[in-house]
Amino acid sequence: MEPGGEPSGYLTDVAYVRQFSKELAPAMLRAAAALNGFTPPPSDGFDYCELGCGKGDTTNTLAAAHPDGRFVGVDFNVEHVSFARALAARGRLANVRFLERDFAALAGEDLPQFDYVAAHGVLSWIAPATRAALLDFAARRLKPAGILYVTYNALPGWAAVEPLRRLMRDASAGIEGSSLERARHGAGVAKLLYEAGAEYFASNPAATEMLETLMRMGLPYAAHEYFGEHWQPMYFADVAAEMGQRELGFIGQLPLYLNYRDLTVPASALPLFQQVSDRASFEALKDFAINEFFRGDLYARASAPRETATTSQYLATTPFGTMVPLDHVKREVHLRHHVLHFDGPLFDALLERLAVRPCTLPELMRDPALAAAGEDAVRRSVMRLLLGEQLAPMQTGTRAVPATYNRMIIEQRLSAKDPIVLASPVAGTGVVIPALQAVSLRLLTGVAPADREAWLHAFVARQPVRLTVGERVVESEDEQVSVLLEQMEKFEAVRLPKLVQLGVLDAL
Repeated sequence: MEPGGEPSGYLTDVAYVRQFSKELAPAMLRAAAALNGFTPPPSDGFDYCELGCGKGDTTNTLAAAHPDGRFVGVDFNVEHVSFARALAARGRLANVRFLERDFAALAGEDLPQFDYVAAHGVLSWIAPATRAALLDFAARRLKPAGILYVTYNALPGWAAVEPLRRLMRDASAGIEGSSLERARHGAGVAKLLYEAGAEYFASNPAATEMLETLMRMGLPYAAHEYFGEHWQPMYFADVAAEMGQRELGFIGQLPLYLNYRDLTVPASALPLFQQVSDRASFEALKDFAINEFFRGDLYARASAPRETATTSQYLATTPFGTMVPLDHVKREVHLRHHVLHFDGPLFDALLERLAVRPCTLPELMRDPALAAAGEDAVRRSVMRLLLGEQLAPMQTGTRAVPATYNRMIIEQRLSAKDPIVLASPVAGTGVVIPALQAVSLRLLTGVAPADREAWLHAFVARQPVRLTVGERVVESEDEQVSVLLEQMEKFEAVRLPKLVQLGVLDAL
C-alpha cells in the first residue's frame, strides 16, 4: 500500500480541492431522464445521497436550495467530512448530514431509500471491491423510480494520457513522505520533460492539456487525480455490464446534448451511426467517434419503461428560464463537433421572455408573437437552448431565500482556489459567482453606502486583489477601490436583479 493510501484506494493524507458540481443537481438529473423518455424522480421532498462528497460544497448547496429535500453525504476522508459538517452548521442546514464511512460499511447504516444517488469522480479512483460495494449500496437503496448518477474517466480518450500518470508515479516511486510530496516530484519531472520538448507531449496534445490542468489546479488535485493506487479509466460497456449485474440499466448522459447524435457525432460519421439501433451499442461506438475522456451516466432500474409521452409531459410542465441576464446569454455555443446558433426573431422573443420570468411551454404559447411561430418551432427552440445550456429547468411554486446559508458563503474568506456558490431555490441548484461579485454582494448587503469606500480601503489592505483595466494591472490602492466601486455599480444594475429572480437574494 502506498503512503497516504488505504486498501480501498482512498487517499487520506491530503484533502481534495473544494468544488461545486452543477451536474449533480436534481433538476439536471430529472432533465436527462425525462428527455430520454424515463419518468424522473420528484423535484422536491426527495431523499438524496452523494457518495464521495468531498468537502460538501455540492451537497450543502443543494440542501440549501431544496429545504424540503433530505440529503446525506458520505466520504472516507475525515478532513472532508469535518469541513462539510462545519459548512452545514455555519449555514444552519437542518436537512443534511454527513457520514465518515467506507462504502462497504454503509450496508449496516440506518439510511432511507433514495430518489437520487450520485458518485461524482469516484468509480475510476477506488479499488474494484470498493467500487462493487458502492454499486451494491446504490442498487439496494434506490427507490423504484430512483436515479444513480456516476462519473468516471473514460476510454478510449485516456489511452493517450495514461502514460503521463505512469511517468509521474514511476518518477515518484522512491520518494518518501506524503502524497503531496510524491505529487510534487512526479509532476515536476513531467514538467521538465515537457519543457525539454519530449516527443511524447509533442505527439499527444491531450497529455499536454492534462499536464497544464494539473499544474494549474495544484498539488492536492494532482495527488487525488493521478496518484491513487487503483486509478483506472473505464470503457462504457464495462461499467454498463457492472450495472447490469445489479439490474440497473443505462438511461442517459450529461451534458444533455450528448444524448442527441446530431449534436454529438461528427457529421462525417453520422451515416455509420444510422445503422445502430440500440442505445448501449451507440454509446460504446460514440466514445470512439469523439475520443471520450470523461463520462457522466445515469442508471435506473432495468425495468424502468421508456415512453415518448414522458418527454412531452416534462417539456409541457417544467418552467425554463435563464441563469444569467439577457445580455449575458450566448448566441453561439461551440460543442465538440457542432455549433449551436441562437439567432433570429424566434430566439430573440424567447430569450426576452425567459430572461425576465421562467415559463412553461404552454405559458410561452400564450404570447401572440411566439404563438405565431407555432408550437413545434417554439418547442424545438427551447430544446436547443436547453441543450446549449442557455436555459435551465426551474422549480414551480414560491421558494424561500436560503438567506443564512448564502450570507455565510458571501462572508467566507475569498480565495481564488475555493468556489463561491450561492444556493438558488428557484433553479434548485447553485449559482457560481466570481470573487469580485462576492465583494459587491458584501458591499450591497452589509455595508452602508456612506461607509463603502472606507470598507474597501480596509479590504484591499487586508486582502490584496489582482485587478486589471484592459491589459494594465491596477496596483494603486486608491485606483483599486475606485475600480471595485465601479464594478459594484455594474453588478447592482446587471447581475443583481437576476440573483433576486433566482431566489438567491431578497430584493434590496
